[in-house]
Amino acid sequence: MTLESEVLKEIKPAAAQDRKVISAVDELSEKVLKQARRLDVFVEPMLVGSVAKGTHLKDPDIDLFMLFTESTTLETMKEAGLAIGKAVIDGREHYAQHPYVRGEFKGFQVDLVPAFRIRDTRMKMSAVDRTPFHTDFVKKNLKKGMADEVRLVKRFMKGIECYGAEAKVQGFSGYLCELLVMRFGSFRAVLESAAEWKVGQALELPGYPGSEFPEPLTFVDPVDSSRNVASAVAPETLLRFIHAAREYLTSPSRKFFFPVARRTWSPERIKEVAGERLANIMSMSFPRLNLIDDVVYPQLRKSLAAVTALLERSDFGVEKTTIHVDDSTHLLVELASIALPKPRRHRGPPVNSENVDEFLAKWKTLGVSAPYVESGRWYVMAERQYTRADDLLKAQLKALPLGKDVKKQGDIALSSGQAVLVEEHLAALTHHFDERMPWQR
Repeated sequence: MTLESEVLKEIKPAAAQDRKVISAVDELSEKVLKQARRLDVFVEPMLVGSVAKGTHLKDPDIDLFMLFTESTTLETMKEAGLAIGKAVIDGREHYAQHPYVRGEFKGFQVDLVPAFRIRDTRMKMSAVDRTPFHTDFVKKNLKKGMADEVRLVKRFMKGIECYGAEAKVQGFSGYLCELLVMRFGSFRAVLESAAEWKVGQALELPGYPGSEFPEPLTFVDPVDSSRNVASAVAPETLLRFIHAAREYLTSPSRKFFFPVARRTWSPERIKEVAGERLANIMSMSFPRLNLIDDVVYPQLRKSLAAVTALLERSDFGVEKTTIHVDDSTHLLVELASIALPKPRRHRGPPVNSENVDEFLAKWKTLGVSAPYVESGRWYVMAERQYTRADDLLKAQLKALPLGKDVKKQGDIALSSGQAVLVEEHLAALTHHFDERMPWQR
């Protein structure tokens, strides 16, 4: 038995579980219809996603759409959809570009999503209206035997931490995995193609051309040629997949599908691996935000980008950053050096610029040296206001354009160097310094 056959045997749901899923879907659909009648609205339940397409793994999620007629107003669709969802499952309100309800039912995670029943994707009225078309397209066009190949691609993506288009992962959606198998024919063929990809790779199904897109990876949506199915894939996620594909084809291993979970290192292990790098680490920590990941992670990335920009404007070279969320939120920044000398070279205008006199007049008294010319441009040695990055950050953090909910955190704890090496930071430091790929652990 091949490795891929063994993996498939472990990840493919048994017939008994499939019957349990369909039973749960039928019961959910009845509850949705009952609540819709109570609200005097017409709703058509429709199972979408991997279960509907037969490409799901064991313990799948259930995606049930509540389709409203085109004559329904957007506001009514949102309000009624949320009301029905909350009445049917004890769930939490989530947002894509409009709200839906996520909760549990019969042991399955369920998304109850309001949308419009439209006749073609050109009539799209809300962000998710094309999803039923995705389901129908895959059901009609995925060839016999390809469902298992999709399962292998999905499990591989999960194993290398590239699966999911949500903001936390910025990876490959289930629909994208299905299209990749439809395009190349098998799990192995997908990897063989990916091994040759570069950032900027553009893909499409034969006969389904579309627009050009600026993202790192493009796959034209066959049901809407103006959409890039791979728009969520971040450059680092794409590069990890390319690297994993090459490594797997060279040396296949179960670890690509079922990696060992990262274990938090001891302080001694962190010191051993980090070495001198530990002295140049800064940490910003605050309580975990009580919001869904799709709201939290864009704000964390925005906040980290603002911090990075401040440091780089002040000549502190940023080597690496890490976002880690456990019981608290940790934003880590590693610098080339946390301290810089007091003098700094300040660049002035070109020698033939009309601003030269103004520059010379200003820096005649402010500079710590006389202005001088180098390579056709004026320079002067000035003095830094902050010679340490942590002092700079403490002084200016509140003025930075952080994420709006991050900015509300009045107790952002700043620490640096050896002071970071405390119990509550160990998991974040492990995440930062353990640079092994998931399959290498």
